[in-house]
Amino acid sequence: MIQKVEQLCGDPLFQLNLAIWLAQPIPRSFSIRPIFYESGFSIYSVGLLLALPPGLRLDIKKHALDCQDGAKPDLILATDNREKLCILECKRASFGVDSSTAKQSRTLMLLSGPVVSEVMALGQQVSAQGILVYLTKTDQMMNLQNTLKELSREINVMKLKTGEYDCLGIKSNEKAILIEYSDKLKRLMNFSDVSPLEIISLEDDADPRPLYFIPYDPSVFNEQSEDEEKLCKRILFERFLSHVLSKIGSSSVPSEVLFTKEEILNGVTFGLYSIWDDNDAKKHIKKLLRFFMDSLMNSSKLFFQNIITYQEERGWIFKLENQEDYEEVIKQVGKFKPESMDLAKKKQLELFDE
Repeated sequence: MIQKVEQLCGDPLFQLNLAIWLAQPIPRSFSIRPIFYESGFSIYSVGLLLALPPGLRLDIKKHALDCQDGAKPDLILATDNREKLCILECKRASFGVDSSTAKQSRTLMLLSGPVVSEVMALGQQVSAQGILVYLTKTDQMMNLQNTLKELSREINVMKLKTGEYDCLGIKSNEKAILIEYSDKLKRLMNFSDVSPLEIISLEDDADPRPLYFIPYDPSVFNEQSEDEEKLCKRILFERFLSHVLSKIGSSSVPSEVLFTKEEILNGVTFGLYSIWDDNDAKKHIKKLLRFFMDSLMNSSKLFFQNIITYQEERGWIFKLENQEDYEEVIKQVGKFKPESMDLAKKKQLELFDE
């Protein structure tokens, strides 16, 4: 059990969903301790593309600094008054200054610097403090902190300015998942408790995953194990199935039941899809939804061809003309098993294919 949880602590999708939970307004009696929310932070955006200002790009080009024009951090947290903005990035492991990941990291360090208010379009009246935070396993913290220090020195030598930066580490014991942070980050993030802090209580033989807001994220393909990715994809398909079954089950007869893409995707992500700013990932998830609905329709093609129609601008329409149709739809949808679909990584739809 402990080994399973430790492996999960290194999974970027688990880390992202954990961070989202830590920003939720949930009571202390809940099994998750929402330290971001308690410290005054809430979710500003998920997967938002941030672009460096043109003037800073010219300085970067002049100094031949190896970074990008922009980057998509996994999560951005903000205090209510926007005085502090936390740019949060999830990582399975540390990386070196010569790695491709360092290029993204230099960009995030600059984005969290004095330009952060301009980058986030907060207006001239707001002077926000940017904080770059890497969420990783505890045993990766020291190496990652050393890498960030080297990257910061490299940037500062060129007379360019970064924001504050540090790491959050997660680890587990027999009873809980814990989060660890430095005194510096405790001050920056307004944390009130001493590190390490228990953030999830574990029950014997229970799945330690909190209920994922984002059950599947194609942007972390390269950092998830194949088994974990297949499991997350299956969870996504199971949520599609539950959403369809629930809405059909509560409908009246006769009626036409409409399922739009946005409705289903918001339903299975508890509303987070509407504020998810990674458009490439969202396109991929839409393709998976289409793949799921096609598989559902093909599971009983002779029956569903008279029941389900698809309109590109609207979505899927289930036509329930009588009680017999209603009961048969419930039966056929209930019989469909997402695990029967092809979940293998090698068969994935193309991430950026339109």
